[in-house]
Amino acid sequence: MKKISTLLSLALVFSLLFSCKKDSETTPSKSGKTAKFTITANGVNATDDYVSFVIVGGDTKGTKTIWKVNGVTRNNEAAISLGKDDFTGSIKTYVIETILPVDVISASAQCINFNASYQISYKAEIDGKVVTNDDGVTVDVNKDYTHQFDY
Repeated sequence: MKKISTLLSLALVFSLLFSCKKDSETTPSKSGKTAKFTITANGVNATDDYVSFVIVGGDTKGTKTIWKVNGVTRNNEAAISLGKDDFTGSIKTYVIETILPVDVISASAQCINFNASYQISYKAEIDGKVVTNDDGVTVDVNKDYTHQFDY
């Protein structure tokens, strides 16, 4: 009986020792995520077409300056909105990137055509990984491009 009691005591001590985690073994969780969006629209007509891309980000600190567009920081803008007028000039591609990690990201796109077709491409990269890549989508009277993404 004494041997069983000793074995049970040793088993209890070993189980307590090996079940406890050391603080140094835990890794802190990463705060936020980074994002990069590449949006292209070719053939957009200013009078007949509807194009809307909206990207919104936020963090728990309430940071207002989150994005840069084509390398230029957009001060005090938590959301970036691109419409048809942004794609009828000489610039057809926009690269929108976070300038710091954010906690939430939402993107919406709506492209509608009422006459001649046009093409769009939408690529989203989160933490350096491509999560959405809709390349060369034709928008015409029979096929719109309407999506809501949460990253």
